[in-house]
Amino acid sequence: MAFYRIRQYQEKDHKKVLELFSRGMKEHVPAAFHHMLTLPQTLLLLPGVPVTIVLVSGSWLLATVCSFLFLLCLRLLIWLSWRNYVATSLQADLADITKSYLNAHGSFWVAESGDQVVGIVGARPVKDPPLGKKQMQLFRLSVSSQHRGQGIAKALVRTVLWFARDQDYSDVVLETSCVQYSAVALYQAMGFRKTGQYFVSIATRLMGLSILHFTYSLPFAWGSGM
Repeated sequence: MAFYRIRQYQEKDHKKVLELFSRGMKEHVPAAFHHMLTLPQTLLLLPGVPVTIVLVSGSWLLATVCSFLFLLCLRLLIWLSWRNYVATSLQADLADITKSYLNAHGSFWVAESGDQVVGIVGARPVKDPPLGKKQMQLFRLSVSSQHRGQGIAKALVRTVLWFARDQDYSDVVLETSCVQYSAVALYQAMGFRKTGQYFVSIATRLMGLSILHFTYSLPFAWGSGM
């Protein structure tokens, strides 16, 4: 197991952070495509399109080509959606991490192994939390594919929980997509509860790509079991 340490973000890390985030997000395209293929509407269209074409044109070759193009369009739609999300993120909070996190009563951390940034996570206060709550939101958790399975993601999440606890926050909240299966499993294993689900747009609803909202309620006394 490779040695790693978690430290606060520095400006020299910016390029490596952006590269790690971009690579990590692109890895979810195949999972999103597979998820879309399992939707009832897709399962209806997959046999329906070629059968309709055969009935109308009498050509199985044309039906096969159209079915291939249909799948290709679905894959392209997923890829464009993820690419737009990454581009938007790079122009939003990740454009100036110091301003977005460190100067906004939050923080941003990197996991470092050797001279490589192999993991990232950020946190900042929720602007309009529910009445009586003081919430910190976790953002941008990502670990390099070559360094997974070493407990880095869990250590990064714990860092956020400790940071929020030390500042007397009542909850840590986060959002992740329904196809980020490893992340969802990690959050649930660490005690986060699913507290909401929504779709960003009509397009994501049609693709079945929902956003899951999770909440971790911080204890008054920090237990040693985390």
